[in-house]
Amino acid sequence: MATLDVDGQLIGYATEGAGEPLLLLHGTTMNRTGFDTVRSAMPAGVEYSYVMVEFPGSGESAMPSGPITVAALAAQAHAVMQHLGHERYHVAGYSLGAVAAAGLAGLQPAAVRSVTLIAGWITTDARMRATFELWKRLIATDKELFMRYAMVDGLTAAAHEAMEPILEMAIGMGAATIAEGSAAHLDLDIVVDIAAEVAAITAPTLVIGGAEDRWVDASHSHALAVAIAGSRLEIMPAGHLMITESAPQIAALLHEHTSAA
Repeated sequence: MATLDVDGQLIGYATEGAGEPLLLLHGTTMNRTGFDTVRSAMPAGVEYSYVMVEFPGSGESAMPSGPITVAALAAQAHAVMQHLGHERYHVAGYSLGAVAAAGLAGLQPAAVRSVTLIAGWITTDARMRATFELWKRLIATDKELFMRYAMVDGLTAAAHEAMEPILEMAIGMGAATIAEGSAAHLDLDIVVDIAAEVAAITAPTLVIGGAEDRWVDASHSHALAVAIAGSRLEIMPAGHLMITESAPQIAALLHEHTSAA
């Protein structure tokens, strides 16, 4: 684990492996471990230089001194990649990480070889704003209560059947990892509007949505695919927590996409 000062904001990041550089951007409340299940499911024998950058208030990154913006998240992630010597790289993001990845691809087109957007969106709608405000209140009240709600609403019925024997353990473990800066993440979630950045994306783009996503409806993935010329859309039978529920399928899609770019 390492840190980098980017314009006064201390950013945590971790690296693993050697190969094609692949930047991974986690979602709201998460840290650098957000993509661990996907990374562990990547095809055997495939080599990537994984870089996991943490948002302000997550993991080793310092708390933000003011509101977080998509442009700042993109700049911080890009600065880490440049610091590591990766002039051109692939980027994949999940949820808020997908928003940041799209912003990065639009703002740094010369650096991004391919972009994968998982459960992302262009503009936050009224239902999402209400959802994110609920998240803020639940986290402030009881992190375990929030995680219980997240498991219930973020997974499909099939995933619950499989997880039921370990659900209480998963809730406890998840509650312990909720980022200190989650409220700041959610404040950004509530006001996202990256239409201009999305319109500027030129890198090969894979958009992955969840047919049973109750937080970021699959219609947002369709909108991303329409807005990004030449993009590929995959709608999976999954809820919002698809990087846990459907990690092998996402890993296969991600590898196929980066290999073709």
